[in-house]
Amino acid sequence: MNLWQAIKLLKRRWWLIGLITGIVTGAVFAYFYSQPREWEGYAVIAEYRSLQANRTVIYPDPFSLQVDLITRLQNIANVVGSYGVLLSTWREIKDSGQWAPAETIKQTVPQNEQDFAGVVDLVRRTEIKPIPNTEYLSIVIKTQGDIEVAPRQAQYAMEVLLRKFQEQYSALNSQTARPSREFVEQEYQQAQREYERATRQLSEYLNQNKDVIQSQNQTNILLQSISRAEVQLYDAEVARQSAAARLARLTQQLRQEERRPGGGEYRQLSKVTRNNPILQQLQSELARAQNDLQAQIAQGRGDNHPEVLRIKGRIEELERQLGEQQAMILDAETTGLNNLYEALKRDYLQAMVETQVAEKRVNELRGQLAQMRARLEGLPERQRAADELTLKAQLAEGKVRLLKQKLDEALTRESELQTAGFVKIIDGPGARPVDKNLPLRVALAFALSLILSTGLVLLLGQVDQGVYTPSQAESLFGIPVVAALPRMARALLSRDRTEQSPLSASYQLLSTSLLEANGRLNGPAVAITGADPDVGRTTVAYNLALTLARDGARVVLIDGDLRNPQLHRLVRADVNHPGLSDILMESASLEQAVQQTPIEGLVFIGAGSPVENPVRLLRSPQMHTLLETLKKVADFIIIDTPSAATFADGTVIGLAAGNVLIVHAAGNGMTDATREMLARLRQHEANLVGVVLNKVRLDDSVVYRHFQKGYTRALESRNGAATRAALPAASTRVDDSEPEQTTPRD
Repeated sequence: MNLWQAIKLLKRRWWLIGLITGIVTGAVFAYFYSQPREWEGYAVIAEYRSLQANRTVIYPDPFSLQVDLITRLQNIANVVGSYGVLLSTWREIKDSGQWAPAETIKQTVPQNEQDFAGVVDLVRRTEIKPIPNTEYLSIVIKTQGDIEVAPRQAQYAMEVLLRKFQEQYSALNSQTARPSREFVEQEYQQAQREYERATRQLSEYLNQNKDVIQSQNQTNILLQSISRAEVQLYDAEVARQSAAARLARLTQQLRQEERRPGGGEYRQLSKVTRNNPILQQLQSELARAQNDLQAQIAQGRGDNHPEVLRIKGRIEELERQLGEQQAMILDAETTGLNNLYEALKRDYLQAMVETQVAEKRVNELRGQLAQMRARLEGLPERQRAADELTLKAQLAEGKVRLLKQKLDEALTRESELQTAGFVKIIDGPGARPVDKNLPLRVALAFALSLILSTGLVLLLGQVDQGVYTPSQAESLFGIPVVAALPRMARALLSRDRTEQSPLSASYQLLSTSLLEANGRLNGPAVAITGADPDVGRTTVAYNLALTLARDGARVVLIDGDLRNPQLHRLVRADVNHPGLSDILMESASLEQAVQQTPIEGLVFIGAGSPVENPVRLLRSPQMHTLLETLKKVADFIIIDTPSAATFADGTVIGLAAGNVLIVHAAGNGMTDATREMLARLRQHEANLVGVVLNKVRLDDSVVYRHFQKGYTRALESRNGAATRAALPAASTRVDDSEPEQTTPRD
């Protein structure tokens, strides 16, 4: 399809484009116009990071992430729209009475599914997006309702969502440091209780034994050494436990890696397999054995014949061996070191060394502590007891100081993480109406529907297999098109010889083609036929005969449709008058069957009396005799025929006449009936004069376009309104004296 054809197609089917575009645009307008007023609760937030959090870290924490602005905005948006935040928001607003959609969900959804349905509804109503070229994030919750209730509900839902988000944000920021702080805090409280208990015991003992002398310098040095050893032993045991836990975790990971398919110390790099040659050999032997068995059976040997039994045993053995073989065998395999396993192994060895070192350190400190305690036990009993209580109090005090330092560090770390980033509300929460964007939606609907409808029209034109132009008809039929007759409001020519219209001009072209083709005609007789019904065979036969008579030719018009004659209506002849069938049955003479017409040079022979077998009658010698007689006195013999695809009448008449003119209606494709008709005519070597393309659309008719462009105004100025009556633009009324296009149906 070229550009000109596409433009013509769009001009022809503009109504379909307008209909689709109008329906779609109107539907979009009606839908959005009828929607209730929509409101949205809005807020604008931003995340601020401290200078310490934003500084460049030379040696970063292996568990920390340095993210850019876009990633941080995405992270904040994901937290706002997370299931946990929306679920906590839903649980607070559903029973508040300030969120109308919650009442609908509680009435329509089972109780055990209300939380999920509420979260889904919030997801549908919530819109989170960054504001371009800023560090701000816009949050919107939409709802519908009147102006008195909906804005308040939207703002309330936004306030709850922001509060739940801030709680979740604070929890996420502090969750890495909180467990450590809580553990140290518990240990610190326990150490304080132990210190208070040790101090109380020492005070009570000294009150009960006032004669006990406080430790000397040497004893104090020993006690301080024991205290330091206790603290070092505590740290060493903590390091040993940490190393042991790491060793256990790495041991488990190594075992999992060894058990994992493709794991272990070595991993498979490539594997090449090939067909099992033993399996193929066994299959070949099995096929030969089965062939041998069939040959033995074909020779008439029974199942108990020794040779048959031997072959069956061989077949069973081969089938057993086939079941033990694999279809593919390993041909080559390449392995290499497993990098993950090697890394785990290195970490495992390092953890083992750390565990052994820590274990050795603990044993050394325990030995030193045992020696110091043995020296302490050498002191007098009451003095030793006082020194032990003093040492216990000192150890508890040292542990309290150490844990107090650790607790301060944990609190500082947690505070740093909490203040490293915080969310600030830039705008809102508030409520505002949502613009329906009705002009934009309607414009988009109009543009898209226009594009889609245009594409649909072009697609319909592309898949349309109808014949609309003479060039298409010539390419399909393989014979020349002698005329293209436009579809007019009045299909019949006027009997007025002065008629000037596009239709009369087209028939003049047809008659001229026949006159010029006189050298290619097998005599003056021409059979008018066509494959499909209602293509206009009868109308074309009448108008062609009328045009030839106007040109001065002697024309005989014969109604050869003996099954459903219609031509007499156009000629206004007597249907009961003897006709073709009467001549062929020799019940009437030619002179009796011929009817004169008001048109000079045109005589008519009707169908005549009804017959049971028209084909038999048309094949009779009388038909050839009739045509030979008429050829002597007529310049042209035009014969109307029934549908050539339905009956054999058209083929028989065409062969008898010697010339066939095919009528095809524009818009009809090359149907099976048309192909069958052409094949039948060519099989009998009929002389195909050409194709008359009838009922051509006015914009496809060259004659009509040129006539309207070049001659309409001249004819109007010369003939006035009488000429305009012959043109399609003024053909709203048909003269009572002229038959309509719809009659006859041919």
